Amino acid sequence: MTMQHKISRRYFLQGSAALTGSLMFSACQKEYRAAQPENTAKIYYPPALNGLRGDHEGSETAAHSMAMFGKNYTLPGKAVEHYDLVVIGGGISGLTSAYLYRQKHPEAKVLVLDNHDDFGGHAKRNEFSYQGRTFITYGGSESLDSPKTTFSKQAHSLLESLGVDYKKFEQYFDRDLYEKKWQLKQGVFFSPEVFGKAAVVPSLPETGKENAAEIIRRFPLAEDAKQALVELYTSKTNYLKGKKKRQRIEFAEETSYYDFLKDTVKLPEGALNYLKDISSEYWGHPISAISVIEALEENYPGVQNLGLPEEDGEEEKEPYIYHFPDGNASIARLLVRKLIPSIAAGNTMEDIVLAKFDYSKLDLPENSTRIRLNSTALLAENNAEGVAVAYLKHDDQQLVQVQAKKCIFAGHSALAARIIPQMPEAQKKTELSCVKVPMVYAKVLVKNAQAFKKLGVYSLYAPSSPYCLIQLEDPVNIGGYQAQQSPDEPMIVHAVRIATDFTGENVREQYRNGRRKLFAQSYDALKTELLGQLRHLYELAGENFDEMLVDVTLNRWAHGYSYEQAELADTEQSMERTTRAMRKPVGNIFMAGCDMAWMPYLQNAVDEAFRAVKEASV
Repeated sequence: MTMQHKISRRYFLQGSAALTGSLMFSACQKEYRAAQPENTAKIYYPPALNGLRGDHEGSETAAHSMAMFGKNYTLPGKAVEHYDLVVIGGGISGLTSAYLYRQKHPEAKVLVLDNHDDFGGHAKRNEFSYQGRTFITYGGSESLDSPKTTFSKQAHSLLESLGVDYKKFEQYFDRDLYEKKWQLKQGVFFSPEVFGKAAVVPSLPETGKENAAEIIRRFPLAEDAKQALVELYTSKTNYLKGKKKRQRIEFAEETSYYDFLKDTVKLPEGALNYLKDISSEYWGHPISAISVIEALEENYPGVQNLGLPEEDGEEEKEPYIYHFPDGNASIARLLVRKLIPSIAAGNTMEDIVLAKFDYSKLDLPENSTRIRLNSTALLAENNAEGVAVAYLKHDDQQLVQVQAKKCIFAGHSALAARIIPQMPEAQKKTELSCVKVPMVYAKVLVKNAQAFKKLGVYSLYAPSSPYCLIQLEDPVNIGGYQAQQSPDEPMIVHAVRIATDFTGENVREQYRNGRRKLFAQSYDALKTELLGQLRHLYELAGENFDEMLVDVTLNRWAHGYSYEQAELADTEQSMERTTRAMRKPVGNIFMAGCDMAWMPYLQNAVDEAFRAVKEASV
């Protein structure tokens, strides 16, 4: 992706799990294990849970009863509570909506509903406890992506009001640790299942660079595949020679990069297997969903000499360093602390990292803003008093009705199409267009990082493997929290699986196919898949991975980051037309969330919240 095209930096459930109180640590022991000391294990504190996180067991059951089984819900008929505003969705956009609404209406009573067992949505905080030390990491939304060049005035104003100065990360993020201090590189991991043997090459070839050929010749590929890659990366061949300018442009706009490499360049299978996932972690889909034009924008090999027009000017590139140890979960925590001051002490971006959050304070009757977790909204209807909202309580499976003057929907747009019956059918169709990226963010705590030191790498592209990226945790030192300083210290390994299926007529179908397969996998199957890949990696370093393993958290996001325009499937005009229709209020129900922008970034979540609150405040 370009700066506006970037994902990373973006089974049918077997009944519903009881996910509140002490039940979280009894009925769900297989999937939820406390990472904190035994004597505090019964304190409700979701970040310390490991096992299956993200879209955890029970979080999607109620919504799937509608989406997959066609169940219809009706209002119970009597509201048990009354609010000025009900927000559906406790992610960044929903929390921002609640915060902005309270700023405009200080006396307002606000209820935030969320189907997960923690607030923040994709901004998920994970913690491990080992040897008396807490290790903090992110389970989803990671970064303030390019705040200098892509953030709106509204997004900057929110950061300012929360006390966040992103420029401080220039000191907090240790950019020298891995490459300069530890002398490590980015590299490639080749799986034995696809490439015949496991191998790590501690370098990545870059298009047009002199050393690309030397790096590629170390790949465990057949000679014809290596030579083809060398040619692709280093030569100035025009693979569209003979085509007129308009023909070249049309070809580049309508042809996938995969088809170009396979049918036009005629790359051997081994070379294609190396390149297939080069876009996956970055875009959320393999090169079968990337156009030749988009490949040119990303400087992928083989497309630089096709006579295609390039974008005018150079986009300012910002370092990818603007994030807390727990990613954007710290932004969510800052918002919650503003909304419910009694939940945690402190008032700075530094102290939020180690602030002790008391989850028992989230939903107290005396709060002006109440945040109610483990509660799936299943119906939102306009009535004479405003909006009636019904939600399912996960602990007792009871449908509860509340009444609000206004409602802001900040959840998955496909859910909006199903729970807002008064929404026009044409708008429902647009809401369903946002098919989210299926993905897993795996976090593995190991006893030390010596295996990576021996291999000479800190980050690995893993083509045609379950996890396409494996890397050491980004080192951020802030507010008393210190990242690892030596390879001898315990380390979190971050691994990304993009579960998008390679097959499908278009990118949405690839997402859907991948999501079905991801849901079909149990936690044990997912864990086995991850550990198998890591065992191969550690064997190359002469180490036994199982002896190094401390614990694992798998953040499964079957409904992951919001859909983003794919040029093979969407035009700029169709995107603008669709998102404009998605944002339309339905009576006193107003639409927020990244989905409404087809953009999965924090700044978009914030911008959509500003717009929705402005509409709701008229």
